[in-house]
Amino acid sequence: MYKVVLADDETIALEGLRMLTDWEELGFEICGACENGEEALIAIDECSPDLVITDIRMPGIDGLELIKRVRQLDMEQPLFIVLSGYGEFEYARTAIRYGVRHYLLKPVIEAEWEKALADITDELEKRVKHKMQQDMLANRLLPVAIARMVEGQWAEPEEEIAEQMDRLDEAASGWTYIHVDGPKCLITDICRKLSGAVGALFIDLPGDQAGLVVESSASAAELARLVYAELSQNSSVKGSVSIGPSVQSLRELTVSYMVAVGGAARHLFYSEASGPIDTTMDSRNQLSYNLPSADLTEELMGAVERLQEQKVWYQLKEMFRMFEVNRTAPEVVQMTSIDIMLKSMELVKEFGGKAEQWSDSFEFFKTEPKSLTVLEDILGDLLNSCMEYIRQHKERGSEHPLVQVECFLKENYSKPLTVKEIAEHFYINPVYLGQAFIKKNSISILEYIHNLRIEQAKKRLIETGETVRKIAENVGYVHYHHFLREFEKRTALKPVAYRNQAGAEK
Repeated sequence: MYKVVLADDETIALEGLRMLTDWEELGFEICGACENGEEALIAIDECSPDLVITDIRMPGIDGLELIKRVRQLDMEQPLFIVLSGYGEFEYARTAIRYGVRHYLLKPVIEAEWEKALADITDELEKRVKHKMQQDMLANRLLPVAIARMVEGQWAEPEEEIAEQMDRLDEAASGWTYIHVDGPKCLITDICRKLSGAVGALFIDLPGDQAGLVVESSASAAELARLVYAELSQNSSVKGSVSIGPSVQSLRELTVSYMVAVGGAARHLFYSEASGPIDTTMDSRNQLSYNLPSADLTEELMGAVERLQEQKVWYQLKEMFRMFEVNRTAPEVVQMTSIDIMLKSMELVKEFGGKAEQWSDSFEFFKTEPKSLTVLEDILGDLLNSCMEYIRQHKERGSEHPLVQVECFLKENYSKPLTVKEIAEHFYINPVYLGQAFIKKNSISILEYIHNLRIEQAKKRLIETGETVRKIAENVGYVHYHHFLREFEKRTALKPVAYRNQAGAEK
């Protein structure tokens, strides 16, 4: 809520200012209604308002003197609306000299009043957004925390970081992650330089990758183009830039990160001068080339998972027959081959395996295919290895690893879990685990844990007389305010209200 101080020596006029507007609906809270300049100066010093509405003529300290003295205070300066029953130019000129942009004559015309408040609200919102962005850039802990988050290395942010994320979320329309691959020194320099120029947040990641977090808007695409242009200046440098989808909260940034990384993995399918890949708009895989049906690829991979060998060989031969008959462009053949390989690796990982042994084949797929026959043979060997692993896994009678993970979470949700620790427990790569879990459950591991905790909290609220704080601790929340936020997000009620409602329904 923005704070406002009212100042007018006429009681009726002061009450009129109170009633003139639904202040709460506009997001304002009246923290002072003063009958003279001295009272107003004290109120301003005590509550640091965002807006001051003052009459010009008041005994003692008049409106203009009040503005002058406030300008001398060591505080974040409020905006002013000056009201006057006098139209003298000198009053208005003095007010303008003090930085006042809204000088209204009494009686106030409703249209002018509404426009002035709308302008004030817009300016205050810009102030908040600018301050949030400045805080974001100044706090070195936040980008480190976000880097850990997108890599799956934490369960909950520290309280200070969590509060800052909440403030930033309130001031922003959403967030977009831009992923950059390339030589480490080069992409680090580029991202640092450009992030400072546009108010984005530079995320330093391990290996030859980095990221930029920017408020969701058209500027995300422009920033990505700038990064790509800088990266492409050296023709010998190989790199890529991809834009993830917009998310509402910084805590959901992992989703944008994963999609952007997925887009980067397919950057090699396009020409050297392709530019950034926008995962929300990209349609370059539908150029003038004839692509195989997505259903055909899915059917092929479904047959692999079900160990239907004859169907696998038939589908693969049919796909390459279509490539030959249609004289499919080599780039499309390359893209389809890599797509099948990536899906095969994902499938093996879902069954708890590792796909590092195929790295040499992956490098081959990155180059221009030498012939359809060679490609078909390599893909055949790849799918055969994939089915052999799945067959061995099923013969051991093991459950799917993601099912084991879900059971583990249901038994251990109250513990301070991190994605990295869970992944280590099941010998799975943490980034892959996070991606596979979202693919299967449509939510992240952390959101899944929160859902389990809140469901248990709801049960305890109804069935026990424990305090809300005790319940929060028992279900695994270190920070009480974090529990309240997650509970209200899922139930639209505060815990006490939920308990009372449940009791009334019995």
